[in-house]
Amino acid sequence: MDAWSAGNERGQADAMGPTVTRTASAKTKTPSPPPLKNGKDIRESGYLIAVGSRTARFRRKHKKSMTLIVILTLMAFLLIFAIVMTVLYVRQKHKKPVRLCETKECLRSAASLALSMDRTADPCEDFNQYVCGNWGEEHPMPEEYSSYDWFSYKQDRVLASIKLFLTKNSSKDPLPIKQARDMYAACMDVGKIDQLGHQPVYSILASIGLPSHPTYLNISEVDYSTYTFDWVGVVTNIKVLLGMDILIGFDIFSDPLNSSAYRLALGSPETTNPFPSLYAMQRKWARKEFPLRQLPKQKEHSDLMYLTHDEETYAKVHKLYYAELLKIFLEGEGGNQTASFDNDVIVEKVIAAAATYYDMRNDLYDIESENDTESEIENYVIPRYTADELQALTDQTVAQNNGSVVPIWKKYVEGVFNVSETKLDFGKEKILVADLDLKYMSRMAAYVAKIHPVVLELYVWVKVVEVIAIHTTSELRSLYYDAYNDLQESDTKIPTRAHLCTEAVNDMMGMAVAYGIADPDFVNNSKPKIERMIYELKNSLAHLVGQVKWMDDNTKVATYQKIILMKSLIGFPDWLMVEGKLEEYYKGIEINRETHLYNMINIIQVKIKNVLNKFRENGSLSWATDPTEVNAYHTFQDNTITVPLVILQYPFFDLGLDSLNYGSLGTVLGHEITHGFDSIGRRYDKFGNMVPWWTNNTIDTFVNMSRCFVDQYSAYYLPEINEHVSGKNTLPENIADNGGVREAIAALKEHLKKFGPELKLPGFEEMSPEQLFFLSYGNLWCGTSTKSSLKVNLKDEHTPLPFRAKGVLQNSEEFSRAFKCRPGSSMNPNKRCIIF
Repeated sequence: MDAWSAGNERGQADAMGPTVTRTASAKTKTPSPPPLKNGKDIRESGYLIAVGSRTARFRRKHKKSMTLIVILTLMAFLLIFAIVMTVLYVRQKHKKPVRLCETKECLRSAASLALSMDRTADPCEDFNQYVCGNWGEEHPMPEEYSSYDWFSYKQDRVLASIKLFLTKNSSKDPLPIKQARDMYAACMDVGKIDQLGHQPVYSILASIGLPSHPTYLNISEVDYSTYTFDWVGVVTNIKVLLGMDILIGFDIFSDPLNSSAYRLALGSPETTNPFPSLYAMQRKWARKEFPLRQLPKQKEHSDLMYLTHDEETYAKVHKLYYAELLKIFLEGEGGNQTASFDNDVIVEKVIAAAATYYDMRNDLYDIESENDTESEIENYVIPRYTADELQALTDQTVAQNNGSVVPIWKKYVEGVFNVSETKLDFGKEKILVADLDLKYMSRMAAYVAKIHPVVLELYVWVKVVEVIAIHTTSELRSLYYDAYNDLQESDTKIPTRAHLCTEAVNDMMGMAVAYGIADPDFVNNSKPKIERMIYELKNSLAHLVGQVKWMDDNTKVATYQKIILMKSLIGFPDWLMVEGKLEEYYKGIEINRETHLYNMINIIQVKIKNVLNKFRENGSLSWATDPTEVNAYHTFQDNTITVPLVILQYPFFDLGLDSLNYGSLGTVLGHEITHGFDSIGRRYDKFGNMVPWWTNNTIDTFVNMSRCFVDQYSAYYLPEINEHVSGKNTLPENIADNGGVREAIAALKEHLKKFGPELKLPGFEEMSPEQLFFLSYGNLWCGTSTKSSLKVNLKDEHTPLPFRAKGVLQNSEEFSRAFKCRPGSSMNPNKRCIIF
């Protein structure tokens, strides 16, 4: 066997050819060796492969070419690398370093945002989770809250400052400051309150014409025929002495057709609890316009009435509470004539009385809410009647229901004004009464005419006592708290006494408290910044109005004029720091360190007299709220926004960067400005008069476009309570939310153009000002809620927190561009709702 054949038999292959494996039995043909140039064959050369073979030459050439390619490639790579590094070096050498904002305000904002965020979430799919995912962990809900957000967080801190101020003492303070501190001390002195017992309640009942306990508990039905009760006189006294509406609602408003004058208004009860309440502090008039009663009226309740249980549990808890309340007063100082009754008889009587009161209260609610539905009819005329004309109209309904006619309306308004220096001729004085209110007044009069006086007295008695009892003894407070807790679906604790007393003073003497905590330098430091921001926001709205296609030119001009004339009240009244003005404001108020309940009643009475005395004066610009309330307001009939002092601080303002300030406070201010042009505000012209100033075509288009918002927000679903948001009830607020953000982002861009780019926020260097703006806006609406609070909030005119930012940002193209959200993603839907 020669070398060639041996190699093939072992399965070896040529460098350029395939390997062929042969079996042992395969027959092979031995090829002839290639001849050498000298004529000899390979076997004679002494080499296995000829030195000068063609294959060897090819291999050497191929190896050299491959080496050359590698070297050239390496050199090219090194050259490119050197060029890239040179370019990067030159750029880095001439690149401006990132300029960070390292003020304490920026560091605080950066930390707050970072700790609240869930960066694992996709902002284009769930922006609320992205910006608020960890907010609840970083801001645990206090035990006394059922919902908690930045507004309640700030209010807590405001109350802490107020409490500290109220516990100090200084002989240099104005008299109202000393009175506020005395009021706080009286509220905190539970020992003295318990020592007084029920006597303050008995005194109040006597002053308004009610017995120490309901007559219903003393007499049987056979004695009913001999009993009389002047219910009109009693509810008049209650309004004058306690400021409380029972059966009749009375107030004084700017004339809808002439905002510089005041008018009397009658209707259904509005101020049902004039005293500071447990959780829902009595809401001050956010917008002092005449109520159009467009939306269904919420079920009127005392503080106990957070309806989070089924009706059966709700009724059981309330009837038990009322029975216990009645029993305490029946057996108390004024109930000595019941000493002959045994306990079983007493229990039987109070249970029957509680059930009777509960049923009558529900009947009156049904009367009040009957046919009380939203109307889309453009009605700019609020009917006006004299007291005699009202009496004639309601008498017709009473007679149709076979009731006994009694004088009501003239007797009531004359009785209210008896405490005033203002003298009116109620034979001629016109009173505002909306159509729905007239229906209520007629039905109420007919219902009351058929109720026996002893039952009517029971109803009025319980209404009064359940409101004032909580401000007296520990026994009565505990009774109330027990009932309150039985109606809660979560373990919510009662606030501390100090917290409640601080809220009470803040609610009743807010201007005095504001004087104590206000920074005099605010006028020179922060106020000019807020004024500039409002100016920029109004310009943005005017620009947006100019761009819309649905508004005709005449309406646009009128809208520009309203924007220009819109006024703003910022921080606190200018007179607050003027010597002597605070004393003038609280003139007539008397405070005693030993009479907590009387202190509050005295303040209410003085305020009522002041309002009545000024009835004939021209309307003047007034604050919609106290400077210590964490909120902002739009007063339609003043064409004015009110921005209290405490919302002009962290976490709403003073955030370090303009992008953050405009995303937070800027959107709040824009919201209030836009209210002047929402589904209610658009009915008031530049002077605050409710007259037609939009053309019919513009109104029709606006109404049609508004339905987009109604549908959008009605689709939002709360699985925790298996309910949808009401897009109809929340429409005005949603229009304001959307318009406010569009105005604020436009104002920010113009602001940055004028004042130059801003610094970077530490930890957020990669974010643009637009992204920070939206991050700040989303953070504004972070919060946590229990199921019970969600049920309550769902009845509010504002969209619940989980959808507050979502609804707006889904309509914002600016947001989608800032975060590069793909079309069709959750936050960049195919359809958007835009009015302004």
